[in-house]
Amino acid sequence: MSWVNKCKLPAIEAIKYNNQLCLNIDDLWNVLHSTFNIALHCQVDINILNEINDKLTFPWAPFLKEEFKIATVNCNNAFAPSPDKLSWSYLKIVLKDEECLNNIISIANICIELGFWPLHFKRSTTVVIPKPNKKMYDSPKSFRPIVLLNTLGKLIKKVIGERLQFTMAANDFIYLSQLGGLKFKSILDIGVALMHIIWMGWVKNLSTSTLTFNIAHFFPLPNHCLLTLILKKVRFDNCVTSFFTNYLVDKKTNYFWNNFISPIFNINVGVGQGSVLSPILLALYLSSFLYILENHLKILKFRFLSYPLLMIDFLFLKANNLTPLTVTFFVATMFWPSCLKNLVL
Repeated sequence: MSWVNKCKLPAIEAIKYNNQLCLNIDDLWNVLHSTFNIALHCQVDINILNEINDKLTFPWAPFLKEEFKIATVNCNNAFAPSPDKLSWSYLKIVLKDEECLNNIISIANICIELGFWPLHFKRSTTVVIPKPNKKMYDSPKSFRPIVLLNTLGKLIKKVIGERLQFTMAANDFIYLSQLGGLKFKSILDIGVALMHIIWMGWVKNLSTSTLTFNIAHFFPLPNHCLLTLILKKVRFDNCVTSFFTNYLVDKKTNYFWNNFISPIFNINVGVGQGSVLSPILLALYLSSFLYILENHLKILKFRFLSYPLLMIDFLFLKANNLTPLTVTFFVATMFWPSCLKNLVL
């Protein structure tokens, strides 16, 4: 498990933020927290969700033993360590005891029924690691936060995430052409879709233009209030919506930098990079905006998306007097109106 070995990070004084050096450890913690939670004070217009039709209410059944057993099949000690020091190999042994397994399932079912996620599972440790292949490591943007969570909480969230994947596919809420963050989808699917569109264009003597852009610090950006309202649009059972409303609040973390540990910080925005629920929640977040984007442009020309990649026909841009930059700006203003500075073209 070489990846979990200690990684030597630069000295505190080497980090710059807004052209100012971090002169002490407290400066470093504030800089990291501001960088990794950059959308903390951004405002969003929740009225944009009025353009999305509500789905029919989808019932939520109690969890089954098989769901928990399947969830641990591919889990091993090579996964990220947890603050509670409970390894996956030991948890698998615990789950072989029927009484222990039933108790864990009861905890999961009660959490959903009460719409409550215990504070013990909301506490996390955020390990700061360097992004690969950077020329300089003197900026907080050159580092990535990895969230480490308690193992039992990760197991329950893993089961919930599996259920969400199939539930949202069953009620047809996920945007048809979306590939990112979904099970049974991969980069191969994107490649096949891209080649198919290019070849179909050649048959019609057309060229294909690809609009790609990156939203910096994507995981910390989703707004919790908006995400909760999107879950209501999906029309899960009320207890499930209440669960996620509670799940998203009162999160706390400590940052690790070399051998230094920060005080506790509150995190009330975004989804943790490393959390098993994050990919499906991001897919849900993005699907809503793709539906809105389709309505605004009046015609479906967005072939697929993967955090995020848009395929737009050149003739569509020309006919509507649009440029790729115009469409990119339009997408950005819909996603995070106050955070346009994070858009990297």
